[in-house]
Amino acid sequence: MDRLRASRQSLEQAVRSQGLIPVLGPDALWVELADRPDQPAAAGSGTTGAPFYALVAEELLRVYGLDPAASDLRDPAAGWPLHQAVARVLAEQPRSSTERLRRSVATIVAELTPRVRAAPLLDRLAALPQLELFVSLTPDDLLLQALRRARGPAQVQASAYAPSSDSARPCDVPAALPGGARVFHPLGQFSAGVRPAIHDEDALEYLFRFQQEAALRAPVLLETLRRRDLLLLGCRLPDWLGLGLIRMANEVRLSAQEKKMEFFAADAQAGDLADFLARFNPNATIFPWTALEFVAEIEAIAGSAGAGVAAPPPAPGTAAALPASGSPRRTTVFLSYASEDREAVTRLAQALLGLGFDDVWLDQRQLRAGDNWSERIDEAIGECTYFMPVLSRQADARREGVFWEEWRKAMARALRVHDAFLLPVGIDAQAPAQAGYRRIFGGFGSELRALHLLHAPGGVLPPAALDDLRQRAAQARGTGHA
Repeated sequence: MDRLRASRQSLEQAVRSQGLIPVLGPDALWVELADRPDQPAAAGSGTTGAPFYALVAEELLRVYGLDPAASDLRDPAAGWPLHQAVARVLAEQPRSSTERLRRSVATIVAELTPRVRAAPLLDRLAALPQLELFVSLTPDDLLLQALRRARGPAQVQASAYAPSSDSARPCDVPAALPGGARVFHPLGQFSAGVRPAIHDEDALEYLFRFQQEAALRAPVLLETLRRRDLLLLGCRLPDWLGLGLIRMANEVRLSAQEKKMEFFAADAQAGDLADFLARFNPNATIFPWTALEFVAEIEAIAGSAGAGVAAPPPAPGTAAALPASGSPRRTTVFLSYASEDREAVTRLAQALLGLGFDDVWLDQRQLRAGDNWSERIDEAIGECTYFMPVLSRQADARREGVFWEEWRKAMARALRVHDAFLLPVGIDAQAPAQAGYRRIFGGFGSELRALHLLHAPGGVLPPAALDDLRQRAAQARGTGHA
């Protein structure tokens, strides 16, 4: 957590010096649409929220007579929805041409864009004057429209890249305007008449060619990317694309200590890209925030500039750390675990109560009929004295689970707690540091490696761990803080 705090300080410097470049992928385009195609996008109309490109992909499949329900288009872990849909059309209708598909996608995007009533992440980013250059990995105008609403049409400039027979044709970003914004589309843009990439092979070719041509066709952009810090929001980049973009934006190799810093929104779990960055890029930081929570942190930094106080508000879904006090307080532990480990966790909870903790949060005991499940859990994470993630092979095998979100929220709160708050405990026979957990120690969970990892095989705490926790309970109750 000390590393995360240091990275947050670097993030503050980047925001205040206008040294941060957001790179926005399709997951950043969660939008609200007017109910009917003929209904204008006006305030007060009925709306529904959805990922914009999931809607585009679903409509594309319908146009080609395919059932959208047969594809996981709204599952972020499954890849970019448009790329999935195009690949499916090409596989199931081999006579379909890529160029015809490109025109179909352009038509669908043009029809859906006027119906967008709100794109919350884009609107909030556009309102931050500290952000001046944006990279959009999608070919639509939604970011441009948000920026024009926030800063005025004349203050927003856009450029786009596509492979060209004339490699000397420029596609660079223009000079910055005071108070303005620039947007670059490295994978093409519909409205600029620059054919966009619409599937994985397209994106690979665009990236490969841009790496070859950028020094000649976009020298200002390339130099700026290599000088500033990157913030990836809503990208869920395929490993090959993510690594290519990150390497292109660095003049030296990723493992070099003297290279610049990058920042990544961290609602991502373990994966090849996250594992690679954790292993080879010492300056890449995966924060325990969703994209919207990351923007909330940037807003807090921007709002506190020059105020002399840099204390950010709690991220959405959490509560602020309880203030220190000299009076006794109730000490509580939140146990977060995979449901398969309930038996061992129940044993662990009984031991914690016997050590002097006043209460232990277990979902099946603390949640009652009629409770708002999400709010109760958020409240408990925001108020507990300690948060104890339970590490196990069962948890590591789970791609999805409520406990992942609980861990992420607890790690976000830990950034605002300067004493011990996270108490990870492994319940497998093998000690957690040697257990080889891939998901647990991947993504934002990589920060858990640096903490003191308790070991309670089968939920049974050894004497040394019992003594440690007994002292923590007594100290927290007697001093008002851990």
